[in-house]
Amino acid sequence: AELLDPAVKGTLNVLNSCANTPSVKRVVLTSSIAAVTYNGKPRTPDVVVDESWFTDPEYCKNLKLWYVVSKTIAEDSAWKFAKEKGLDMVVVNPAMVIGPLLQPTLNTSAAAVLSLIKGAQTFPNATFGWVNVKDVANAHIQAFEIPSASGRYCLVERVAHCSEVVKMLSELYPSFQLPE
Repeated sequence: AELLDPAVKGTLNVLNSCANTPSVKRVVLTSSIAAVTYNGKPRTPDVVVDESWFTDPEYCKNLKLWYVVSKTIAEDSAWKFAKEKGLDMVVVNPAMVIGPLLQPTLNTSAAAVLSLIKGAQTFPNATFGWVNVKDVANAHIQAFEIPSASGRYCLVERVAHCSEVVKMLSELYPSFQLPE
């Protein structure tokens, strides 16, 4: 629950600064696929998930998925603000982002992978979308530079079960003790 206020206030503070700066013509907001997919609908292989989907905050509150709630409400607040202020905004919704890090700290996606290679005994029985950080960076550039870009862009390069990720890691790093 402590994630909600900073996510919403931080997003709106930046957007307010953008709205008050005449030279800012477009804002590209980084959200998350988490703000798209958690709505109680089935996500079987035959279901197409796209930018028209929105996560249901009440559904997520019941499951105590606070990160998902914070990303969803922050994005929703951003859309309302952009509409009210006439701000040209494009939203990028990446899945789990993997690839080289620029900063010395881990992001959520990298931390999940690190927990596997640092001796986690188990892994979630879950499937996640994954995307390369370089593709995410390119999507931001294109969302900014291409005038016809609008709305939301879901970025998912591949969908993989955690067991597949563990298998890939064990092939790349055979000396690591990975969960089975």
